[in-house]
Amino acid sequence: MPVRNENRGENRQRLLEIMEVMRRHEIVKGITPEKLCAIIEELGPTFIKLGQILSMRSDILPAAYCDALKKLRSSVNPMPYEQIAAIVEKSYGRPLEEVFASFDHAALGSASIAQAHAAVLQTGEPVVVKVQREGIYEIMSQDMTLLRKAAGILKLAPGTGEILDFGIILDEMWKVSQEEMNFTIEAQNAETFYKNNEDVVFATCPRIYREETTPQVLTMEFIDGISVDNKAKLLENGYDLDEIGAKLADNYIKQVIEDGFFHADPHPGNIRIREGEIVWIDMGMMGRLSKRDQALFAKAVAAVAQHDVEGIKSVVLSIGKCRGKVDHAKLYIDIDEMLSRYGDADLGGLDLGQLMNECMDIAREHKIAMPE
Repeated sequence: MPVRNENRGENRQRLLEIMEVMRRHEIVKGITPEKLCAIIEELGPTFIKLGQILSMRSDILPAAYCDALKKLRSSVNPMPYEQIAAIVEKSYGRPLEEVFASFDHAALGSASIAQAHAAVLQTGEPVVVKVQREGIYEIMSQDMTLLRKAAGILKLAPGTGEILDFGIILDEMWKVSQEEMNFTIEAQNAETFYKNNEDVVFATCPRIYREETTPQVLTMEFIDGISVDNKAKLLENGYDLDEIGAKLADNYIKQVIEDGFFHADPHPGNIRIREGEIVWIDMGMMGRLSKRDQALFAKAVAAVAQHDVEGIKSVVLSIGKCRGKVDHAKLYIDIDEMLSRYGDADLGGLDLGQLMNECMDIAREHKIAMPE
């Protein structure tokens, strides 16, 4: 009973903190995409993760909100080296110096759940060590309890309440976050991804050092490559940008359509070019598709290529969850009008990203919610 009372007190204090942030940003006067991002950043890791999940749900939120949420900063103030060393030593059960010949005091990067440091193993291999923030599970678990009780305040944009079940979003976020907070899962993800792509000469991911990996500490190969969005440096090093783009698209389609196991956070910071290879890093957030979903995605691509309105309509209804009665005639007309804007362009000439966003807009308009 005392523990429960203590938790209630902590929850009440956290709720007051959340309410104060809302008040300071004058949420009663309405919320813009920019204000939403400012509030989320101030509320901390749980809300940043929620924003990152929502940024990928263009079937739920209008494009302006999704675009703003995509810009949420991933960097936060780093933990001091002494705290990092203590976490690593506690996780390993032995002194840091027994494992690493050197360990950089300054962080390579610091995010909401973990931060990364460059190091060198006693065997001489340069590595990156990802260390989980102390107490992050308890912080996020507490916030999740509050969010579930107050899911109604998350109806942030007009027109979303009719199709948006925030319980599903919160379940998705918590599932993803729990996986990201267990580095043995990320290690398994990396090993699966590596195996799926071992016959692809131009795509790979960092090697995992299993003996130096625990649920709180992940040790992986150091990738000394060029960020995929650093065009000037890529050109300076003799790379063909068109070739990189084609291979990147080819490999991502393989991940989705053939493997059903794909990188779910493919921003430029997670893609490096090294010695002619595309190296995917950070396997904490991965997407999985069932055989049925893989087949539906393949059907969707074929339907777009053939300007098959009925085929696209069938896929949207098969994948999505209808939140009301569907006007099939209106849905057909909306998809037909969307495809007509692309004329007779073949698949290679289409902006598939834009077309996918338009499909999501149509789904939202017809109260068809997409699964995670």
